[in-house]
Amino acid sequence: MHIFMILCLIPLTVDFNELSAQLHFDTGMAYMQQGLLEQAEEEFQMTLEIGGDYHSALLGLGMIHAMRQSWDRAAYYFRLYIDTCPNDYRGFYELSKLYLETAKPDSAAFMSDSAFIRAPTTPDIWLQCGRAWLELGEMDSAEMWFSKGVQCQGSTALESLVLLASVYRRTSRGAEAREILLPVVETGYAPACWELVKVYLGWKDYLRAGDAINRYLMLSPEGYYADSALLVLEELGESGQYIP
Repeated sequence: MHIFMILCLIPLTVDFNELSAQLHFDTGMAYMQQGLLEQAEEEFQMTLEIGGDYHSALLGLGMIHAMRQSWDRAAYYFRLYIDTCPNDYRGFYELSKLYLETAKPDSAAFMSDSAFIRAPTTPDIWLQCGRAWLELGEMDSAEMWFSKGVQCQGSTALESLVLLASVYRRTSRGAEAREILLPVVETGYAPACWELVKVYLGWKDYLRAGDAINRYLMLSPEGYYADSALLVLEELGESGQYIP
């Protein structure tokens, strides 16, 4: 009788551990999305202590350390995740992003290709592959990946389009770059404005470059390129090449 009761309780214990691990993992993800990295790290560690199949906590820990720019520690967790889940693309994908951030584009390209093998229909991987090959100066490969990304929907398509325009600009096809950028600029997508600025600067068309900079700053006054935009606008004004 006692043995029967123990056997009946085992599934309940397993279910409780699974629910507890899931709760800690979900809480960790929520904390990480809010930028509360210490709390997120604690939740992911607790997830791993409970055990089970929540290996994604390793990935979460790697992402936290990457956000802290603790690159070696982040790489450790990403590699550990790859060893644990070799068929999941996410470890390769995150490690590729890390390598690109740390100026190792050859390693980034290798890892992004490994991610693609495991999830060939994932648009974020196409974008990452393109970024890695662009950083390596392999324009044909980068163009292929960005052209593929443009065909999907959402933010990935917009990012791919701007990067495709960058490839066109760098390969002396500024007119093509401008042609695909203008409709996106009209929708209010600020990164497209900044890429258009580069096209106009390359043509020494400082009037339209200045106008594009002002539009970028209007759309994204605190954006990633805002400081650079202000600096270029100031230099153009001092040189007399642009009058607002």
